[in-house]
Amino acid sequence: MFGLGKSKSVVGLDIGSSAVKAVELKAVGKGFKVVAFAIEPVPPDSIVDGAIIDGAAVADAIRRVFENKAFKTKEVAASLSGNAVIVKKINLPVMTEAELAESIYWEAEQYIPFDIQDVNLDYQILNAGTGAESEGTMDVLLVAAKKEKIADYTGVISQAGRLPVIVDVDAFALQNAYETNYQLEPDAVVVLLNAGASAININIVTGDQSVFTRDISMGGNSYTEAVQKELNLPYESAEQIKRGEPVDGVTFEEVQPVLHAMTENVLLEIQKTFDFFKATAASDRIDRIVVSGGASRVDGFTASLQERFNTPVEVFDPFKTITFDPVKLGITDPEGLSVTAAVAVGLALRRTGDR
Repeated sequence: MFGLGKSKSVVGLDIGSSAVKAVELKAVGKGFKVVAFAIEPVPPDSIVDGAIIDGAAVADAIRRVFENKAFKTKEVAASLSGNAVIVKKINLPVMTEAELAESIYWEAEQYIPFDIQDVNLDYQILNAGTGAESEGTMDVLLVAAKKEKIADYTGVISQAGRLPVIVDVDAFALQNAYETNYQLEPDAVVVLLNAGASAININIVTGDQSVFTRDISMGGNSYTEAVQKELNLPYESAEQIKRGEPVDGVTFEEVQPVLHAMTENVLLEIQKTFDFFKATAASDRIDRIVVSGGASRVDGFTASLQERFNTPVEVFDPFKTITFDPVKLGITDPEGLSVTAAVAVGLALRRTGDR
């Protein structure tokens, strides 16, 4: 969304609250191939609710990622989510692009709960209002991100010796990866649901248009904390057994009810999101849910999602049409990695100077 400079490839850097993931792609013919991939853990509580608390620790994790010599590009695309980002579809009288560029700040002030001086603003025309049913109005997607939050993220990237050239939004990076890997169905309503450690990004798309986005402040960490509390375990052990790895003195059977109860809480929030979407959108159906993110691997999560919403659920494959050779890249758990790589892949598909 917020790009600078001329067009060339970038490293997609997904700075998450549990790990930093980086992907570099190379254009090959009409497609892409992965030339570098790395992931490094971020210490707990270094990033809380999308806010960087311990910049040095995050910069250190980024630096470790780039110790992988396969990365050739210094330019980086990163992304934000959560309460520092506002995404709104607004309806305006039909005007030319030049008129819109002049009036967008004034229009945006009515929709953004921050001081307009404190945000970076971007927009995209979704429907220019030139069709027969337009009634003299146009649809514009408005995106605002707090300048201080952008500065925090670009700051840790610079501290790690890299050059931040694009700051996107998680939900749109996800959509970018989806559009590259899947056939777009013009009329299908598809939910892209990325369940990370501290947030769940939801982007509802129809064809190539985002029609609704929301970030839910729950994720994998909520599961870990519930297990910690219920079974009186240290953080590391709770994190391990949540993933189904054995821990002394606790069986996975004891943990399952805790995980399933938390999934119920998460599904309630997703339900609210879908209800709100259906109340404000032209369509009240959802045709498919495509899930990604580490927290989507929690025991029973995808099955519960499918059951609750009676909708087909599939696991997002961000390398469906992108050539990816895990062995050559030294990756031992390609399946576990690909589920967490969607945002980084979507960012790596960007080019410097993109709108």
